[in-house]
Amino acid sequence: MRYLFSFLYVNNKPYSFTLFKGFSLILILVLSRSHAQSVDVKVVTEQWPPHIKLDESGRVSGVIVDKVALIMADANLSYSIDIYPWSRAYQYSLINENVLIFPIFKTKKREALFHFICPLTKKLELYFIKLSSRNDINITALDDAKKYIVGLNRNDYGHNFLLKNGFKNEEQLDVNSDDLSSLRKLMKGRIDLMIQSKNSIMSRLELLGEEKPKITFAYKLKSEGVGDNCIALSKGTSQPIIDKVRASLARVNNLGPLLDINK
Repeated sequence: MRYLFSFLYVNNKPYSFTLFKGFSLILILVLSRSHAQSVDVKVVTEQWPPHIKLDESGRVSGVIVDKVALIMADANLSYSIDIYPWSRAYQYSLINENVLIFPIFKTKKREALFHFICPLTKKLELYFIKLSSRNDINITALDDAKKYIVGLNRNDYGHNFLLKNGFKNEEQLDVNSDDLSSLRKLMKGRIDLMIQSKNSIMSRLELLGEEKPKITFAYKLKSEGVGDNCIALSKGTSQPIIDKVRASLARVNNLGPLLDINK
C-alpha cells in the first residue's frame, strides 16, 4: 500500500496528514484551534457510524470528520463541531449564520436553503433493508415499497426522497429521530423496511449486538435518484468563508481519489 505524506500550513505552522488507499484521511495532529471558544464556523453533524462517531474519549471522529478537518485547516478557519440528531442539526443550520453542516445530500429543494459545496464523497449507495426472514417482501421497483412501512429519519434525504415520490407520513412512512430507532423497530418487526447504506447499517447492527445475517438488502435505489453527498454552509454565512471552504474542498479533492465510503 502506498502512502503519501503531505503538509498544510495554518498560521505558518505545518500540519501533516496521510493519504492512503480509498482516500481515507488521518490527521497526525489534532488541531487544537478547533476547540477555541471564538470560532469562525460552527460545524454540525449527526452520528453516522462508522463514518462519523464519538470515540471513547468523547471526540468526534471518523473518515468524513477527518476530511472536513483537513478542509477547515486548509481554509485557515477555526471551528467547533457538535453532533446532534439529524433534524436538530438541519434546523440549526437553517436559522444560524456561519454554520457548516455535513454530510448533506444536495437536492433541488435544498439548493435555495444552503450554499452547497460538492462533492464531499463519491455518490452514496442507498438500499431498502429488510429482515432476512421476511420472504414476503419483494421489491423490484421503488413503487413496490409503498406496500410496506418504511422507517427513516425526520427531514433526512430518505424521508424527503420518499415524500417526493408519493410515500406518505403515517401511512407508508414511520418517522424517527435517528437510525438506531428505526433499526430497533425493524429487528422487532414493527416496521418492514428502512433506508441506509451498507457500511452504516452493519456498524449499527454491531452497536445493537445483532447478527449481520439477520438483515438483507431488498432493493438498491437508482443512482440517478440519489443526490450528491456534500457539505453546505448556512445562508447567513459570510462570502469570504464560503469562498475559502469552496477553494479548500477543491484543493483537498485534487490531492487524490475522491473519498469512497461505500467500500
